[in-house]
Amino acid sequence: MIVITGDKKNELDKETFRNICGKYEKVILDLGTGDGRFVFKNALKNKSTLYIGLDPAEKQIQIYSKKSNRRRLKNALYVIGSLENLPDELYSTVDKIFINLPWGTLLEKIVKSNETYTNELFKILKKNGEIEIIFGYVPELEPSETERLDLPVIENESDVLKAFSTFKKIFEVIEMKRLLKDELEKIETTWAKKLKFGKDRFIYKIVLRKIAV
Repeated sequence: MIVITGDKKNELDKETFRNICGKYEKVILDLGTGDGRFVFKNALKNKSTLYIGLDPAEKQIQIYSKKSNRRRLKNALYVIGSLENLPDELYSTVDKIFINLPWGTLLEKIVKSNETYTNELFKILKKNGEIEIIFGYVPELEPSETERLDLPVIENESDVLKAFSTFKKIFEVIEMKRLLKDELEKIETTWAKKLKFGKDRFIYKIVLRKIAV
């Protein structure tokens, strides 16, 4: 697994990574972390939890990796990867996955409930692990992106459940609700802060728990 520390890249083998995980009560993965703000902010508040930010964009990750490095946050880890290219070191190590306001191909693979990638998320979670997904888009506001990705219409809870039909084969839905704009700030991502001051849109939160097999 390739880890970004500040502006440097290092390789972390499976044994070393497992030893790091063993020092913490929980392991949280922020998939599609972008600039890594979510990891940085939460690692500051919860020192007993290891936060891992995963994203393919190295330059983006460096933004908060540098801040974490300056603050000497040992419980913040920034990793190069994506849903299509998950490091196998992550398998069976994660207590909870956060997917906060995904966009592009990550959003497409989530809302189209691709079975291949749903199974990959299942693999990296521990027993009874959870996924929390916060997502939303409006064709009128993002016409080119919704058309390019051929995204399904999401306007109510029934649409959400339909989009997550493949997830429901191996996960149980334990929470689902529409988020108000004022609630976006609590997510602690740069994009969520921007959306708070934008136009109203459908934003949904869904939490799923891994079903034991």
